[in-house]
Amino acid sequence: MTADLPAQAVLAAIEALGEAARQLDASAGSATRGVVDAGTALEMITSMEHVLSRLCETPERRATARDLRASRAELLANELARQRSKMSEVTHQIARIRSARTVEDLAGAVPLTTAGLGYERALFSWVENERWVPRAAHAMDDPQVARAMVSAGGPPFQEVRYLHEVQVVRERKPILVLGAINDPRVHPTIQPVTRSVTYAAAPVVARGRVAGMVHIDRNLDTGLNDEFDRDLLALFCENIGVTFERLLATAETTEALPDSVDTDWWDALTEREREVLRLVADGLTNAEISARLYVSPETTKSHIKRLMRKMGVKNRSQAGAMYHTTQ
Repeated sequence: MTADLPAQAVLAAIEALGEAARQLDASAGSATRGVVDAGTALEMITSMEHVLSRLCETPERRATARDLRASRAELLANELARQRSKMSEVTHQIARIRSARTVEDLAGAVPLTTAGLGYERALFSWVENERWVPRAAHAMDDPQVARAMVSAGGPPFQEVRYLHEVQVVRERKPILVLGAINDPRVHPTIQPVTRSVTYAAAPVVARGRVAGMVHIDRNLDTGLNDEFDRDLLALFCENIGVTFERLLATAETTEALPDSVDTDWWDALTEREREVLRLVADGLTNAEISARLYVSPETTKSHIKRLMRKMGVKNRSQAGAMYHTTQ
């Protein structure tokens, strides 16, 4: 299947719908208005078939009905081929996810591997006390957009109770959001960066709770997102959760943070160390922190070593988690 076949199938469907409209003494424009992809074409074909079935049968109408059925079959065949190609890519990206050796490695790999399934942008976030904490992102069009997505997410971090993501966190269900532009239940500071028309999100469940979320937008084949994208993402997040649990069980990540975090460590940090810690918690690499603060990588590394020693943590993931508990 070439990249042009889905578009050709939609054009053939539009032609068949136009002919059906003429059989009903209606304008072709009214029958094809809003038909922009396979999904909308299938919906209109179903409606048109329902109308034709209620009319007296004539040779012309029988021919029109056959053309509509042929268009439906072609659209469904293309959709099945698209879904199968996605599933083969899932296997490859799951293998990449499972190769992560630390939670930090996993957090960095999730957006890239998720986008590798065929999406323009992907965002991986922690979920802490029902707060949405962006961790890492990937954007096919512009790396700057990825950094802007994470930065736009806070701090201060958005609570999900008023957003569509409340279903992801509380019910552990994936969501599909259509008409995201100007939707008051879409993240108010990330949406202006992405300008997503549609998007899907799914939970990452580990140790019996929603530990994170993954978002995708703009399927590179269709330009939008549908139920298949939502379900595919949910399947992928199941595997992310399994990998997350495995990493949490390793020696590096099993040391749990105390139930009640003592914030004395915050007072022990210098202003520069606090600034570095904020950037670490936002998911920036040492090189990105150095560029942001106009210091050398060696200086950044020294700041991180000192602040981690004062905080009593062993890795960046624990440092970031402790920072978020103070916000």
